[in-house]
Amino acid sequence: MIISPQHQFAFVHIPKCAGTSVRHQLRQCDPDHIFLGRPGEHPVLGQIDYAHIPMAQLRDHFPDYFADVQRYDAFALVRAPLDRFGSSLRQLMWQYEERPMTLIPRDELRETTLRLLDEVAAQIDNPSYQYIFFTRQSDYIFAGEEQVIDHVLPISLVPEIMDYFSTRTGVTLDRERRSNQNVELRFKSIGGLAYGVNRFVRRALPAGLHSRIKGAALKLIARKQTAAEASGLLDMPEVQDFVAEHYARDAQIFQTIAGQTENLRSQLQAAALSRIDLT
Repeated sequence: MIISPQHQFAFVHIPKCAGTSVRHQLRQCDPDHIFLGRPGEHPVLGQIDYAHIPMAQLRDHFPDYFADVQRYDAFALVRAPLDRFGSSLRQLMWQYEERPMTLIPRDELRETTLRLLDEVAAQIDNPSYQYIFFTRQSDYIFAGEEQVIDHVLPISLVPEIMDYFSTRTGVTLDRERRSNQNVELRFKSIGGLAYGVNRFVRRALPAGLHSRIKGAALKLIARKQTAAEASGLLDMPEVQDFVAEHYARDAQIFQTIAGQTENLRSQLQAAALSRIDLT
């Protein structure tokens, strides 16, 4: 989450909705910004991911920050629930099981997915920080029945969003920069090498240069499909039924926002956004 007192906006990072790409750049827009971005220990909640705090939790345990989000223009990005769920599975396997989805044999990947469905179901209403990627998108937009986020936008408009914040803040932002991308490699045998080279280049080079090199490389070695799409997981009836059951409100929100995409694009380009009521 980014809160900018200088420019009076808040960006609430919904997990697996392109938020890392936006959040990292927004940090440079305000030297006095409030940045919540890493897992850590909370005196009451225990271990949490400070980058992804649902609105009810923010209201109950971080009232000053919640008041800022209410007072300022608040932004969040949303994504189709099934695509987001596939990306969440990929992130969980990569971050906590240290196995890129693209390198796991398909039969083993299916077994792992079925196991994770049971684990997610047990935690979905109050996920631990390892499972925060599976929190409902609606929990970052609403606190109870109150819609806290003014401007809910589809991830397809990230370039226009970066242009909007460039205009609003006077800080030049890179509309093409992407972080934490979910990709499917054309040749699985180069996966280990590719991930290793990317980690080295990310540490050694400035972020903008790393982003350009990574983007050029991905055009050569990655497919247009995401890892989850290419794996076939999103075609599994068990996954589709799970998402339909547990993320029904998210699907309604995304359908409403996606239907407003062209209108929202025009508003971003004109730097004149209107609030969409999602209640």
